[in-house]
Amino acid sequence: MKKLVNIWVKLILPVCFIFFSLSQVNGQKGLFVKFSVGPGFTREYSGINSDGLSIVTKNHAIGWGITDKFAVHIGEFGGLNKLKAGDYNFINLDAFGLGFSYQTPIDIKISVLGAYSKVSFAKKWSEASGEDGGHGYGINMSIDKEWFIAKRWGIRLGPQLFWLKTSETDYKFFNASLNGSVVFYLTPVR
Repeated sequence: MKKLVNIWVKLILPVCFIFFSLSQVNGQKGLFVKFSVGPGFTREYSGINSDGLSIVTKNHAIGWGITDKFAVHIGEFGGLNKLKAGDYNFINLDAFGLGFSYQTPIDIKISVLGAYSKVSFAKKWSEASGEDGGHGYGINMSIDKEWFIAKRWGIRLGPQLFWLKTSETDYKFFNASLNGSVVFYLTPVR
């Protein structure tokens, strides 16, 4: 998995950036990058059967606006959670996958993402990768109100919900958070 990410960053990402920067697109069509973080609440309801605060959740994406209303993206979501599990004090949830977005006429973005997920247990927040808690799948949904602050920049605020399930360890996590986002559009949007 790590090699795949390195190949993506070193080869595919620069080629995509050059291709997208040379293409002629209008409005919100084209390349965008979103960075999103916020606090939340996590519930594990199978093996650990407990809940706790999400110190920070994430919902990052890089995508392509196909039309003014629809976009596809590659995204990453998850969170670092203050949740006791045996000797561990923190649970880190990470997921990486593909999704799509829809923009309503009043600049509300609805995004859905299906992903491969990983759960890690840690004793300290600074060692979030910690012990392996299993791999599985997840789904993410976010609804964000967007305000444009410049020709290529927008900020968003809205709820994020995600659910993760591990295959071999059978953990099931549900997270709700309020995330703030900064979005960069390669093509001017206003």
